This record gives sequence, structure tokens and C-alpha cells, in this order.
Amino acid sequence: MAGQPKKRARRADLQWSKEQRALAEEAVSRIRARKDQQQQLEFILDQMIGSLHPKQLEFFQSDTKKRVARCSRRAGKTHLSAIGLIDAAVRKPGILVPYITLSIKNARRILWSTLRELERQWAMGMEFLENQLTVKLPNGSQIILGGCQDPGEVDKFRGPAYSRVIIDEAQSIKTSILETLVNDVLEAALLDHDGELWLCGTPSATCSGYFYDADQLKRSPFESHYWTLMENPHLPGAKAWLDRAIEENGWTDENPTYRREYLGEWTRDENTLVYRFSRKRNLVEELPDETWQTALGIDLGFVDSTAFVVVAWSEDVAETYVIHAEKHVGYTSDDIARKVQQLDSEYSFDRMCADTGALGKMIIEEINKRYSLSITPAEKTKKHDHIELLNSDFKKGKFLIHDNPDTRCLVDELELLEWDPMERQKGKFVERSDCENHAADAMLYVWRESLGYLHTPEADAIKFNSPEWFKAEEKRMEESALALVGDQDVPWWETQGNDPVMGGY
Repeated sequence: MAGQPKKRARRADLQWSKEQRALAEEAVSRIRARKDQQQQLEFILDQMIGSLHPKQLEFFQSDTKKRVARCSRRAGKTHLSAIGLIDAAVRKPGILVPYITLSIKNARRILWSTLRELERQWAMGMEFLENQLTVKLPNGSQIILGGCQDPGEVDKFRGPAYSRVIIDEAQSIKTSILETLVNDVLEAALLDHDGELWLCGTPSATCSGYFYDADQLKRSPFESHYWTLMENPHLPGAKAWLDRAIEENGWTDENPTYRREYLGEWTRDENTLVYRFSRKRNLVEELPDETWQTALGIDLGFVDSTAFVVVAWSEDVAETYVIHAEKHVGYTSDDIARKVQQLDSEYSFDRMCADTGALGKMIIEEINKRYSLSITPAEKTKKHDHIELLNSDFKKGKFLIHDNPDTRCLVDELELLEWDPMERQKGKFVERSDCENHAADAMLYVWRESLGYLHTPEADAIKFNSPEWFKAEEKRMEESALALVGDQDVPWWETQGNDPVMGGY
């Protein structure tokens, strides 16, 4: 009885038409071809994985689902990331594998050429879709490259299920963006395949943020791995090159740039940061109960963000406060005007200023005429000098930021914005092009317009006719007299000659 179904199946096979049999044979042939193709891809992949050095291999073979790769410059994390993406794409046919970094431009610059070089060496049959920044594998899987500069870009990664996600340049991604990306988007997307999340990066000068916490906090769910360029066998001249760089730059063993960039150590260095902002010193949870004057600063953009920053000050307190900040991409002149009107109705600005560089002057003039606003051009001369003055207020605790969800975009920029190290070597102060500075610029414009510096502390009241009052009055009269006669080696009352009071010759 057990063999009857098989016999019936064979009889059914005999009853197939010529066309049915041809289709069945074609299906079997395709299945076998896909199986052979998959085996060939896995064989090539195993050879490719063999190119990883021991530290990379230790990271790659870890069973931990969340991992941090903290590396120095030229340590080989791009090569590791590329092989990690290909591995995930080969092991699960027909899947999407995202590579995410600060921006699409950076993704192309960092990884695209590396993937092309691996294809040239190993001939896996990958197809490169230049306009989409997507790599298709023969088994139907796709490697997608993307950025995460703003919440809109983060939302693009919602929906699909992933087996592995690699986030590179994690030290440069804003904390609020990275938290949203990992906690709100990727956690659920990795659930279907029990997938892996890799965070890769080099220590930043701020020693803060999501990447720092993932690598350093004891309660972090990430397993931390660490290596430098000295462990990269593909750079046989690394030691000689580094010794030469140390000598040319005059670095000591304690130099923060050397320890951070080439030893991969977390070393805070405020000299590389544009702003001397500190969460402990410059963030406050509550504002004093005062009558405030307010001002609005605007940094215009369209492809880049348009940023709005509101500051407040009072005659009765020495501190100036940032109380609101926001950024938007793709804002037209009408959008900007409506946002200014909305903010003005809420804060009643005493003054408003905006960046009028490039086409900014025309935009502001149009807004002022059409919407009856009074936005003035922001003062932009001697930017570095005024950054240093603002940094003085940051260090003294005179410039503070109200800690609320509205100001988080500004805090993110202040913690990540650095001077370009190559320009610094030339004696120039230029902000790094891969760091956002739109909210920071709006903050600088409006800080220059605010009048918090006019605050003068009230002198302690002295009781009239008290001993203290007579001493103060005596000192005041003496200073007034000296101011009239100027500096003299011998007081006039000790000089020989006519009495200046009685007169005479």
C-alpha cells in the first residue's frame, strides 16, 4: 500500500504531454543552476573571507548580534565592511543588505570603489547600479548604500527585513539620528532573520554620543572590538609612515590627534572642536522666571537644511539662553516666511537676522516685502574671531541651551562639528565639510545680535551715612580728583609756587 502513491505518480508522469515534460525539465534545470550558482558564490566568498587579518576575522566570526569595531585610520574597516555586506547577501538569496553612513556622498566615497575592486579581483558577477548606489548579486540579493543625515533619510530603511546592517562613520552621525535609526527602525527590521548590527568608526574628539556609549559603557549591549593600522598586514610600511608623520607633525605620545586617529583611543580634544560646548556646563533643564527679550537667527538652505535658532536674554540675568532650534530640508521662501511668522507669534522677537550670502539677500528681501517682516542681514565677517568669543561664553557658562527636544538638533551639531585637520595644518580654520553646521551657524548669527552682554550686576546697597558709605564716598572723590589732574609724579599740593586756591602772583 505504501508504494501505491509512487506508482500513481509515475503513471501521471507518463501521461504528461511533451510541453509539460519540457517545462518540468526546464524548472529542474533552473533549480540545479541556481544551486550550482549559489555553491559557486559561497566558494568564492570563503576565499574572500580568507583575506581578512586576525583582528578582522575575530570580529567577523563573533556570535554576538551587536558589535562595535573601533579602529584607527587605515585599519581596514572598509574592507571588512565590504566583505560583511557580500557575506550577508550571499548567505541569504534575495535579501537586502544596507550599508549606512553619514551621507550618500560619503557612502559612495568610502565603499563603492572597494566593492568594485572586490568584484574585479573575485569576479562574483555583481552588477553595479550607479544611479541607485545599489549592487545586485546573481542570487537576487542587493547591497544598498544610504545616508542618515535627517529623520527623512532614516525612515527610508523602514519596512524590509535585514540579516545584517552595517553603520559606518558612527562617530560622526548625530546622536538623536543614530538612536532613532537603531532603536526605532533597525531593531524591528533585524527581528525576522535574527540579524546582526555592526557599528564601525574612529573615536571622535568629543568622547560622547551613541557610538561612544556603545563602545565604552559597561551596560552597553554591543560587543566591543578594537584594532589599529599596525595590525593591517596590507600596509607593510605602516610603522615607518607613522614614525615619519609623528616627526613631521611634532606629535608626542600624549598628542590627542595621534592617540585618536592612529591609536584608535578615546581622547577628548577641545582644540579640534569648533565650539567648546559641554553638556554638563551648558545644558540647563529650566529657565529663570524673567521677562525675556528674544531674537531669531536663520541659516538659509534648500538642499542643505534651513535652520532656525531662538535665543533669549534679560537685563536681570547674565546668561543668554538658546530656547528653540529646528532644521528643515527643501524649504522655499514661502515656507521660511510662514515658519518665521509662526515663531514670531510664539516668541515675539525683538530682532531677526538671516544669512544673506549667495541668493539669500534676494530671498530675505522678498520675504520682508511680501510678509511685512523685518529680517536683517546677519553679520558674517570675522567668523572665527566671533566663534572664539562665543566659546568664551560657553566656557564661562554665560551661554546656555535649554535642554528640550526642540534644541536637540543644535546639540548634535555642537558635539560633532570639528575643524578640518588638513586646513589646520595650513594655519586656517575651516569647518569639516562632512559635518553639519546649519543650526550652529544660525546660533552664531543670533548670538551676535543678542544683547545679553549689556547686563551689569547691581552693586550691593550701602546704607547712607554708614562707615562703609563714607569710605566709598572718600574713594569716589579721590578717584574723581585724580582723573582731573592726571598722573603726576608729585601731587600739586606738594609743589612750590602760587597757591592754586588763594591765587596771587
